[in-house]
Amino acid sequence: MILARRSLILAILAASAAMPSRSGAQGGAPPALARSADPLPSVRIDSLFDLGTVIQRALLVSPAVAAAREGVRTARSEGRVAFGEYTPSVSATSSALNSDVTTGPTSGGLGPSAYAAGVITSIDVITGGRREADRTRAAADLASANAQNTAQRFAVTLAAQSAFFETLRAADLVEVARASVDQAQQGLRYAQDRVRTGTATRSDELRARLQVTTSRLQLVASLDTLQTAAYALGRLVGADGPVGGRRPASLEPRALALDDSEIVRLAVNASPAVQAARSQERSDIATLRAARTQYVPDVKFSAGYNWANQSNLLQAVHPGWNMLLFTTYPLFNGFVREDAITRADATSEVSRVVSLDVVRQARAEAARLLTGLRFAEQNITLALEATQSAQEDLRVQSERYRAGISTELDQLTSELAYTQAQLSLVASRYNYQITRAQLEALVGRPL
Repeated sequence: MILARRSLILAILAASAAMPSRSGAQGGAPPALARSADPLPSVRIDSLFDLGTVIQRALLVSPAVAAAREGVRTARSEGRVAFGEYTPSVSATSSALNSDVTTGPTSGGLGPSAYAAGVITSIDVITGGRREADRTRAAADLASANAQNTAQRFAVTLAAQSAFFETLRAADLVEVARASVDQAQQGLRYAQDRVRTGTATRSDELRARLQVTTSRLQLVASLDTLQTAAYALGRLVGADGPVGGRRPASLEPRALALDDSEIVRLAVNASPAVQAARSQERSDIATLRAARTQYVPDVKFSAGYNWANQSNLLQAVHPGWNMLLFTTYPLFNGFVREDAITRADATSEVSRVVSLDVVRQARAEAARLLTGLRFAEQNITLALEATQSAQEDLRVQSERYRAGISTELDQLTSELAYTQAQLSLVASRYNYQITRAQLEALVGRPL
């Protein structure tokens, strides 16, 4: 990358040398170089939130969390319906009839009208195990909904942490870019001093000016990244404008609450994704059992009482008690039962395979993230050492260049190395934070 940068600088210098210049005759900088000192646009940030506030507000306004929460409420309602299958249903009836069709001639107080009201109740006596299967399915659906709710909350938490750390990373990149601009401007002053003393050429000054312009371009890009991240964070927390992150006390690596083997075991046995997959598998198995009960006759008992006027109309309801025990069994319904069982069995088989795959994925992902976390810690240590070495090299090189011992190319190389070391340090720190957040989202608990 350094070689490519050097080639770009030399190409620009060659093009500049081939163009006619009026700066020497007029004693000032070319118009393009003079415009490089124009003020940079500012970044708008309405408010600063710490990480806890960002997560809390994101959970409150997230549509995905609202959908998962309402899914739990719906699953609880399904459980009430499954329990209600064991209780009798009660309903009220009423009727009014006017007709000239009677069972005999009307006489006395009997009229052509009939009125009745009643209460009727019914309950399933034998369902072939359908009610038990429905209760099992409802319980599994509730467990799946709870697991999905937990998984969704941690997914939104991960998104909030990512957006929060992105604003901090962008702010750090702005600071690195500002420091690079300051260093480039200092190098330009050194180059101008050496040109005046005759120890450097006009080409050295042009290289220093090019470095200032390039550093300012990087600063503008960093400011744009920060503004974009601030608006993204603001939307995530439900704000109408850009929001920044308040830097925590420390971003250094810290020990996990559990060792690696316990984290992998937790991911395989208790992670939200695994719990949701296993609950869905139990639900589909219960659905299959419920579908097979269609081969068993349904026995139902009903009873009721009617209040009615005395009438000899043919279809009139008569007062008194009634009880009924009846059974239904479809002998042939166009292979509907067979189709329902086949579909339920196929869904159950797919759920079984998916559940096994989710477990394997959780194990592999936990191992990958733990390894990535260790690499990220090592990257932070190495990047910090590289930054310190590059900073000291730039200090020594700047003194050598100011004294006329080294060249402009050596100065630019040291500045570029220091900037790259700073960028690597920023990236490694926030890569560690994001990797740790991903691991917590996987296992469904803070670590």
